[in-house]
Amino acid sequence: MNRNLEVINKLYKPYKITRKNKIYILNTMEGNFVVKENPKINYQKLYTYLKSRSFNYLPNISLDSRDDLVILDYQEDISINKEQKALDLINLVSLLHSKTAYFKSVTNDKYKEIYEKIKNNIVYTDNLYNGYFNEFINEEYIRPSHYLFLRNFTLINNANKYCLDKIDSWYQEIKDKNQERVCLVHNNLCLDHFIKNDDEYLISWDSYTFDSPVLDLYNFYLNEWMNISFIELFKEYNNNFELLPEEKLLLDILISIPFVIELDDNEYNNCQKVRELINYLNSSSKIVFND
Repeated sequence: MNRNLEVINKLYKPYKITRKNKIYILNTMEGNFVVKENPKINYQKLYTYLKSRSFNYLPNISLDSRDDLVILDYQEDISINKEQKALDLINLVSLLHSKTAYFKSVTNDKYKEIYEKIKNNIVYTDNLYNGYFNEFINEEYIRPSHYLFLRNFTLINNANKYCLDKIDSWYQEIKDKNQERVCLVHNNLCLDHFIKNDDEYLISWDSYTFDSPVLDLYNFYLNEWMNISFIELFKEYNNNFELLPEEKLLLDILISIPFVIELDDNEYNNCQKVRELINYLNSSSKIVFND
């Protein structure tokens, strides 16, 4: 901030500068502003594109912004129920996707690469957890975390089997297609990146890209599955912007893959890790098999 401090003081004469994570908040007589140094993206280009698609849910960007310094209006978030906020966010994301969606040509190699990457991930987790099972089942004195794992191994094993079966089905369905639906995806959706007051704002766009809408839904789920229920959220999204069958299947597969836990000598932490994995798989199962 030091190299830009003179510019900021000259333009805004702030009476207070506060650091918050990777941004600075300026309190000035003219209002409050957010300053991001060395942004990873061209915010002006992004804003121009989104507004051309009639998506205006963005904090205003200052004309004083530069390539190495983006200045945005600061928006205060009001406190509302997490479930309500999540519903507002999913509605906004479905609008973003519908406004920016299009089909682009792809080669068979693109789908093959995605298939192999996902399947390798599933095979790795399958081998890892089968290895844990074979090790733990032969222990004379079973640790609490190992016992918890063994009691729930059927859940973990079934998730891996489901994913292995469905990823092959997905590839058979998609491999000969030469088009893919893409849209502008935020790529880091979470409740903290949605601001609600008199208006609604989606913030923190540094990771945005053009890709499948599944990417946003999957990342949102990974970030917030412990905090909110996603069954109705995904239904709401689908009512607004319906996923294609192959997109829906891919999302089901991705959220069903057991994440990797590494166990160590801290038994308390191990129990927490296993319990979190079990809770995650139960949460995902309710979504996938709710139809």
